[in-house]
Amino acid sequence: MNILIVGAGAMACLVGGKLKANGEQVRLYNRLNGHVEAIDRQGLRIIGKDNSVMHINLEVIQEIPTQTDADVLLVLLKAQANESVLGKLRGKLSDKTVIVTMQNGIGNAEAIKQLFPDNTVVSGTMGHGASVEEPGTILHRGWGKNYLGKVSDGNASDVLENFSRKLSDAGLETELSLDVQAVIWNKLFVNAGYNSITALTRLRNGDIINTPDGERLLRSVIEEAVLVARAESVDVDVEVVVEECLRMGHQDIGANKSSMLMDILNKRQTEIDVINGGIVKLGKKHGIKTPINSALTDMIRVVEQNYKVRVEETSTQK
Repeated sequence: MNILIVGAGAMACLVGGKLKANGEQVRLYNRLNGHVEAIDRQGLRIIGKDNSVMHINLEVIQEIPTQTDADVLLVLLKAQANESVLGKLRGKLSDKTVIVTMQNGIGNAEAIKQLFPDNTVVSGTMGHGASVEEPGTILHRGWGKNYLGKVSDGNASDVLENFSRKLSDAGLETELSLDVQAVIWNKLFVNAGYNSITALTRLRNGDIINTPDGERLLRSVIEEAVLVARAESVDVDVEVVVEECLRMGHQDIGANKSSMLMDILNKRQTEIDVINGGIVKLGKKHGIKTPINSALTDMIRVVEQNYKVRVEETSTQK
């Protein structure tokens, strides 16, 4: 199977590396940076949960030929880069190429469809997790199940079935879902509840819920999100969602640093606009007030826009 992955971050490398190691034809498309240069120079290293090391020769390209014959274009960019990066691929994809977005947040498939109106665009979620340990090396640190949306188009349906099978064969368990929107929202609840709060407090996921105040704040974020999800025709129970998010924070993801926290620590733009900001936008569409998500979104934006004048922890006042 011919697979082109847009992005070369931790998740793109995890998926690309696993597929390549399993014999698939895989290339990554990304600008040159230290991480990409290390992969070009020495290959990609994936460290597993048992500290085993997988070494893969993975090709990362900076230019796309006049037209690519990829069966699947897998988008694993930060959402805010969709237009600037994917825009460079317009006119270079076959109309038979199925575009799959497994990005964080909501609204990604709709934005990508505007760029590629002739292609089938499918949403999905990543249940696995990874982080860049050092340039050229990633740590595989999450082992959930991935989901892809089912489609009715014959060719695209066959491609997705095959792609799902290839991911599972490579050790990344993947399932096709008739209700992928529910899956996306369930992931969004977790991201909305933990990402912005951990980024602002500089705490690991589990540490924001070790006090009644933290639990109350998390609950407020999720309660607003559930109201918006229901308006979007997603059938969800708020107490079930809150309890599951709390359980995950205490048991599954408590020791993790969220991706938004890492962005803030490294002075990068975050995905706030498609996470808490996405909830705010849809809330306005349906006339639903989302004051907590709105405040968190505004605070993250303030931080992003003031990296150059940020007071660092090492600073001292005399």
